[in-house]
Amino acid sequence: MKKYCVVEKGLLEQHAGSKARCDAAQILIEKGWEPAYVNPIKVRTNVSYFERVKVIPGFLNDWRKICSETRKGDSLLIQYPLDMYPKVAMLALKYIKKMKEKGVRVRMLIHDIDSLRTGDPGDRVWYQEAEKSFFQLADDIIAHNEKMIEYLRSIGLRQPIASLGIFDYLIDGEIREKEENQEAVVIAGNLSREKAGYIYCLPETQVHYSLYGPNLEKNGIGRNVSYQGSFQPDKLPEVLKGKFGLVWDGAFADHCGGEFGEYMRYNNPHKTSLYLACGIPVIVWEEAAIADFVKEKQVGITVNNLEELPEKLGSITEDVYRRMKKNTVEVGNQLRKGGMLQAVIDKTGE
Repeated sequence: MKKYCVVEKGLLEQHAGSKARCDAAQILIEKGWEPAYVNPIKVRTNVSYFERVKVIPGFLNDWRKICSETRKGDSLLIQYPLDMYPKVAMLALKYIKKMKEKGVRVRMLIHDIDSLRTGDPGDRVWYQEAEKSFFQLADDIIAHNEKMIEYLRSIGLRQPIASLGIFDYLIDGEIREKEENQEAVVIAGNLSREKAGYIYCLPETQVHYSLYGPNLEKNGIGRNVSYQGSFQPDKLPEVLKGKFGLVWDGAFADHCGGEFGEYMRYNNPHKTSLYLACGIPVIVWEEAAIADFVKEKQVGITVNNLEELPEKLGSITEDVYRRMKKNTVEVGNQLRKGGMLQAVIDKTGE
């Protein structure tokens, strides 16, 4: 019996935009899983239809090879969605079906559910049908959290579904204490108006925000906001400094709204893992799915809107923050070593 994990060619050499996938692949490979390489094509606006079609023969050959090499009793883990143009990815279905027919255990680790984060009704219907085509083939699924599991059950999935809890964030070594700006609330990620419009309407209070990431419009930020630069995911832990890390999304500061904000009701934002892996407690939206993990592990606070922050932060005593920080370091060191995915794989059986 062999264990395979589907890995996009070049993934293990990449960094930006693929950290979560790369980390999952590395964790599995270190546990003895064999990489099954597939030729990818990124979903980018500058990729022409011809370029998308051109990759299909290589993509199909790779899946044909995986299908021919797997045997009854083997396991194949797929990180979903495939890192492909979505309609090309659908071509993999026939090979996954063939592997199931010959007794290969098909497992899926969900990174995103696109039907939950698109605002276009037509796209939503297409994604729902495409996603279900993949999910129904899985013998078991690893979802982000219990809220995502509830959604998957609501669309008719009945196979075992395990909760990851939170994504790992691989970094060598233990968390080391560093001199911090104790007044700063860190915001890391894509800072564009489209993705993080709330940044441009942050309340101008005594709370100071430090921004890290690309696509910031500097002339649109408030006086209590400073920009620290853009860094690769592997470099961010070396430069992030702050008392808390903010996990927020969407266009508004009073709630997480819009398609990006609403998605937080189901997903585990990867930036939560980044902050915790850096030893920084988090501030999350009260209605976000990840809020349950934050409360259970006592690694941060929840708020309904960002206007609450001055009062919330002012009520935290040194002793309370010290305990929160201690919990954060313990969880963060687990994430740095891949402990979450290892635990769920062990629990569900390799």
